[in-house]
Amino acid sequence: MPDKSSATLRIWSSFQERPLTYILLLALTVRLIAVFFARGYMMHDDHFLTIEPSGSWAVGKNFNQWLPGIGNNNPHPEPISFFYLGGLFLLFKLFHFIGIENPDTQMYLMRFTHALYSLLIVYYGFKITELLSDKKRAIQAGLLLALIAILPNFSVRNLVEMVCIPPILIGFYVLVKNIPFKNIKIGGMQIGAASQTNGSASSKPLLYLLLAALLMGLAVGVRYQTGLLVALVGLVILIFHSFRYAFIFGVTSFAAFFLTQADDILLWGGEPFQHLKGYFEYNKKNASNYPGSPLAYLSFISGFILPPVSLFLVAGFLRSWKKQLLIVLPIFGFVLFHIFYPNRQERFILPALSFVVIIGVIGWNELIQSSTFWLKRTKLIRGSWIFFWTLNILAMLIFCFTYAKKSRVEAMNFLYAQGDCRNFALEFTHSEGGAMMPQFYSGIWTSYFYWKKGDDPMSYILNMRHDEEVSKNDMMPRLEPNYYLFYDDLDLEKRVQHIRKHYPGLTYQTTIESGWFDVLLHSLNPKNSLEKIHIYKIQDLIPVSEENQPIN
Repeated sequence: MPDKSSATLRIWSSFQERPLTYILLLALTVRLIAVFFARGYMMHDDHFLTIEPSGSWAVGKNFNQWLPGIGNNNPHPEPISFFYLGGLFLLFKLFHFIGIENPDTQMYLMRFTHALYSLLIVYYGFKITELLSDKKRAIQAGLLLALIAILPNFSVRNLVEMVCIPPILIGFYVLVKNIPFKNIKIGGMQIGAASQTNGSASSKPLLYLLLAALLMGLAVGVRYQTGLLVALVGLVILIFHSFRYAFIFGVTSFAAFFLTQADDILLWGGEPFQHLKGYFEYNKKNASNYPGSPLAYLSFISGFILPPVSLFLVAGFLRSWKKQLLIVLPIFGFVLFHIFYPNRQERFILPALSFVVIIGVIGWNELIQSSTFWLKRTKLIRGSWIFFWTLNILAMLIFCFTYAKKSRVEAMNFLYAQGDCRNFALEFTHSEGGAMMPQFYSGIWTSYFYWKKGDDPMSYILNMRHDEEVSKNDMMPRLEPNYYLFYDDLDLEKRVQHIRKHYPGLTYQTTIESGWFDVLLHSLNPKNSLEKIHIYKIQDLIPVSEENQPIN
């Protein structure tokens, strides 16, 4: 009979020899769970600002007129960078090229691609920690970056706040490993900027400086707010190295960012930075629309990283500012800006999360080694970590199986599977928000109809019969719908009969229930609508001509 203790020792020994390999495999495993089960989208931005436009472009359509073309009279682009969207567009084109047409299947592959990409966060988080400290601390940081509760789910989302992290991390790794920063005294205090302690600085630092600047400039092209972070990196280089290096870093990172905005020149009349200008104007006008409290950014403590470990990491991060100023100053400045800026949404500071973990692990371990208080309380520290990992793993598994906006996505999947949907209409029973159905999953890019309970939909739907007017989305003629979607159960039969007066062939097809996560959100706050969707089909609708059939 095999000796279980011996097998455990062999696994532990193998882990000690190749910890990064095991941590990456662990990170990949939980992210693969999220690929298959964390479907849908968590918020508006990780679908309607990414998948809808890029998915429509890939089939020759133009979601919300975001690109110049027929029917688009908007002289300026949307206030959002198209760099990341361009990458998604290429992925969708690849899917179509190899014959993968089902939108739901495409999204499985999209989540898988993002899961693999997110492993760069774990890899370079480990490597940076190892450079600045040792392998033991690197293992601790690597495990956190692999398994922090929200990260497997957020890693497979189309969130620019997550996508911009790997190039920033790699840029910092290149700087820390290859640029010989100096220590200086300020007010009698010895201060360094991630100075080298292992003698690993490269003999060709200028080449690596260019590489770091290039990567960080690309990150700004993904997420504009990271421009402040990159500018502060340049400031640290100026203080701790030279004006020449700071100038080269600034020019190179700006040039890389400029390349990410090439569509301004190619598509919008030759004027550069139109997206960026629009972004500033939009935020100037709408900054107060999300007036969260500055305390919202305590999500580092209460949400992104669970207590009490979150407190340990924040303490360690702040304690390390003198030794690790190259990282601490840009990250602290980035978070501080978002604290004071009126538009406060917790996900905005996701780019800082990895660095709080990396520097926090290093600083916290230095703190407990030099503190008499903590040296006498090793059991408290150990118990705190056990408590954290227990809750964190439970929360991580919940997020890995979170199918958000399930009813909306599944309703669109149902329409796609029927193969005969020309257009659809839906009725809301709630007044909050607008009609934002994820059309991508339906494969239908014509403008759909929607109305709210109490309105009469037929007065304008009937007028659209045979109307060849191009919709505002410049996708397809706004065809008369042959599927009707009714939200919730309230007075359902009465609402259905109103449509049936005009379409006697209206017949019930299926009901899509809300997912457990959406039910939970509704129970916590009734303003979050509980979206149970009943789908009906008009069996005897006059057929449209072949050329007007939607693309499935």
